[in-house]
Amino acid sequence: MESESEIIERIQNLFEELDFQISDIQGGPGNRGTDVMAIKRLENNKTYGVAIELKSNKNLNEALKYGIATLERVDSQTNFDKLLLVVNKKSQIEDTDAELIKKCQLRQPTNIEIISINDLETWAQDLNGILENKEENEVFVLIRNFTKKVISLIAKNPNNLMNLEWRDLERTIHELFNEIGFKATLTPPSKDGGKDVILECEIEGIPKSYIVEIKHWRSQQKVGKKAVKEFTKVIINEKRLKGLYLSTYGYTQNYYECLTKTERNLVGFGEKEKIVELCHTYEKIKNGLYLPMNSLEDILFQNVN
Repeated sequence: MESESEIIERIQNLFEELDFQISDIQGGPGNRGTDVMAIKRLENNKTYGVAIELKSNKNLNEALKYGIATLERVDSQTNFDKLLLVVNKKSQIEDTDAELIKKCQLRQPTNIEIISINDLETWAQDLNGILENKEENEVFVLIRNFTKKVISLIAKNPNNLMNLEWRDLERTIHELFNEIGFKATLTPPSKDGGKDVILECEIEGIPKSYIVEIKHWRSQQKVGKKAVKEFTKVIINEKRLKGLYLSTYGYTQNYYECLTKTERNLVGFGEKEKIVELCHTYEKIKNGLYLPMNSLEDILFQNVN
């Protein structure tokens, strides 16, 4: 098992490979720093700083308590954009541990994040990808933090789903699928319908592509035959493998009758419960659940009509 100093060195090397500079300030009692303080230079003389605190402890409550206290102290004395607590529990992360981390994360401001050591490399690479999008990095970080928080709130209380505006829900679904393992693309807003999110993945070397349409009307309108038929046409015309239709207020009684037997095999229909299920899957993955790539389609279409 790696020692704490070896893990810290690994964290430093990871961020240096992503063109972050490592600060000389060291963490410790009475010090202003954390275990690792990394700064990346951006365009227009701007910088982005990440303060990282590693806590290795058999007692997860203690690790979270002291780790957050350190980050809050650093946050009050410095001006880092992101403060990251990396938890290295000295035994396997259990479901109860993941739930505790999730609850602790929900109490934190958006500039503080909590992850396990196993998620560090993915987290750092995702952040670097955002920062490399130089013109939009600040806005993108804010939107992504917002959607992550929304997903957690929906998983905690499904009624929170109904408080969202339609475009916010689309952004949330887009972020959710990215984290689950798809390459997700959010399409521009359009009154024509068709698709809101494009999903791509590769399973056993074979590229696969799906589309998702989301309907979330405050009028509580249900989706009918016309919209269903149009969505199916888009799946066929664009040669997608399948499509997923998500309607928070459900479907009309006869929505399915307009489809042929072949068309019915091309599309899955989900309601509010499917979105909540996906949010729970996102939370499990975020907290360390291993997800094989060949299970992505199962997650997409399980428990749908």
